[in-house]
Amino acid sequence: MKGDLVFGTNISYGIGTFDKLKDIIPEGDIVLVLGRGSARSQNLKSRIRDQLGEKIEVFSGVEPNPLDTTITKGSVFIKEHNPDLIIAAGGGSVMDAAKFMAVMAKHGGTVMDYVTGEKTPHDSGYPVYAIPTTPGTSSEITPFSVVTIPELNNKLGLRHPAIYPKKAIIDPSLTLSLPQLQTAATGFDILSHAVESFWARNATHLTREFSLNSIRLVRKHLKGAYDNGNSIKDREGLSLASIFAGLAFATTGTTICHSISYPITYDTDLPHGMACALSIGPTFDLLMEKNVEDIQKISEAFDSTPSSFTKDLKEFMRSVEAPTTLEEAGFKGGSERIMGTDMRGFQANFTIRLRNDEVKKIIQNIR
Repeated sequence: MKGDLVFGTNISYGIGTFDKLKDIIPEGDIVLVLGRGSARSQNLKSRIRDQLGEKIEVFSGVEPNPLDTTITKGSVFIKEHNPDLIIAAGGGSVMDAAKFMAVMAKHGGTVMDYVTGEKTPHDSGYPVYAIPTTPGTSSEITPFSVVTIPELNNKLGLRHPAIYPKKAIIDPSLTLSLPQLQTAATGFDILSHAVESFWARNATHLTREFSLNSIRLVRKHLKGAYDNGNSIKDREGLSLASIFAGLAFATTGTTICHSISYPITYDTDLPHGMACALSIGPTFDLLMEKNVEDIQKISEAFDSTPSSFTKDLKEFMRSVEAPTTLEEAGFKGGSERIMGTDMRGFQANFTIRLRNDEVKKIIQNIR
């Protein structure tokens, strides 16, 4: 389990960091990428302009689970304005979209060119300065972007060092009063990244320490943040958990729980983190059956035991009103729909060689 920690984003972290943008972000022409035109996005735009000036071009309207068409429109917008830098402010979808747009705007091509590997950037795109308003995806510090492609009835990801953001400005105060559904969903996104990076084939001793710290923090702080959206202690805990998870899976990548989640999210609009969490327990149980070394450390970090981890995880999920079964998630496609997607990359990154019948068993045990 040797290897280097791969990490390409500089982080500014702490309460009040957002109010120091002039000290963090260099002067220049800016394209600001935002989510849909909600009051939250409008407030972000206003606060950023108050600090950096009015001469900022805005591309707004990035939806949850960003579409390939949105990526294309955004890349054209960026190319037309040719800024010195891009600011992505919002949730993980905004970060994912802005990173992809920045590469396409500079290097050309289509979304499918990149996700199929037909085209790869030879260097970074426009520099992206990421300001997350939710924890969870860690997109602000990772080289991944996930895009929804209706033509394929699925979500696909791009992984490349060129899409690391230049800088992440992580201020937990921006996550205060995040609605309960988003709080729970982002918490389980963190948990899935932490757990999957632990059992990834590319895990190292160092990434596993990050993973375990992240699991502990989610266990300790998610329920508190869910119950009291203004608990700064719990919001800080989740933001740190997201950073630790990002440090881990930026190096390791994710595994089978992510591939299982994509068709579930696509078919039901269940938030990504909740869809990933559905298969954590069954996957853990499979690894325990196979006596995979050190796997019990996941349950210990979750303040549980190997024999009760799946039960305790389900109780934890229910405590924040997250579904624990495919039926509760509203997913009707069954294992056939999930198995019909391309899982090869995620299976190859798993700690053991995972047969298709074992993947099917994991899916069938989401009950």
